[in-house]
Amino acid sequence: MPVATTSRRRLASRRQNSEDIEDARNTQANGIDDDVSDDDRAVAKVKKEKKGKRRADAEDDVGEDDDDDDDRIDVANFADQPLRKGDLHKLKGISDDWESMANQIGQQSSIYKDVAAAMAEAGETDTNSSKDLQALDRDMKDFLDVCAEMTLHAQSLDAMHQLIARGEPVANPQELYEDNLKQRMEEYAGKTSRQKYARDQRYNEFQSGIWEVHHPNEPMPPLTEFIPEVYGDDSDDDDEVEMGGATQNYNCPITLTPLVNPVTSRICKHSFSKDSILGYCQITSKVYKCPATGCNKSFKLSDCVADPELAKKVKAHQRRVALAAEDSDAEVID
Repeated sequence: MPVATTSRRRLASRRQNSEDIEDARNTQANGIDDDVSDDDRAVAKVKKEKKGKRRADAEDDVGEDDDDDDDRIDVANFADQPLRKGDLHKLKGISDDWESMANQIGQQSSIYKDVAAAMAEAGETDTNSSKDLQALDRDMKDFLDVCAEMTLHAQSLDAMHQLIARGEPVANPQELYEDNLKQRMEEYAGKTSRQKYARDQRYNEFQSGIWEVHHPNEPMPPLTEFIPEVYGDDSDDDDEVEMGGATQNYNCPITLTPLVNPVTSRICKHSFSKDSILGYCQITSKVYKCPATGCNKSFKLSDCVADPELAKKVKAHQRRVALAAEDSDAEVID
């Protein structure tokens, strides 16, 4: 038999005392007034039944509270539950969140590029000779490492997603996720600086911002020229295309003059002055062949979007060209 709890015993005791007092009062009332009508006695009986019902409900509530306590989950000792195909959308959502966060934070790499270009304009030469630029270069690489780590989180979740989609059991998802992430992190940490950054577009823009200040009309060397070679770099595939080696062209392919309010095609990535491409693509719904020499892509006017980042580069380039011209004139006068 179940044993009554303390709260139940107290409740039963209070109920018994209350009933004794009420019975005593009823007895006294009966002795004092024997002329009470039958209707009054009926009303008193109904009131007493209602009180009894309320006490019974209160007792039931106490019992329900005890049942709730019994149903509580012991979180500390609750084992991981296996993941099933019904959980695929949850994994995909978390993975997409990691990837989205990496992309959004990665877009802020332009801050490092702008600071590097400003330092170069102030007289700093390059990351091989300037201690200040070397410090900024380390910060830039740390930033890229953080973005890479976020991507590794997304890749670890994607690997679990593929396992579950194939019907393979994932009994301990947390352990599997942590082991997968640890393995990927160790692989990334074991890469050389060239393997991490030599093909990263953001690092290429960082170095090109410095290079263009001192060599505005010269193509930048491959990024490997700015990253010392260490043991293990010779294992890189020779077929990989190295970044760098190209000169940024700030002229519009249509007018052949410096870009003004530049817009860039999302299809082929070529850029044009806004007014010139509006004149070229006069029918908004029509598809036009890209006017850039050698490009075989086609696009609509709606595919060309404003490029404020390129506009900043154009202004900086024009300022450097003007300063270089002034220095050249000063040398001739001397």
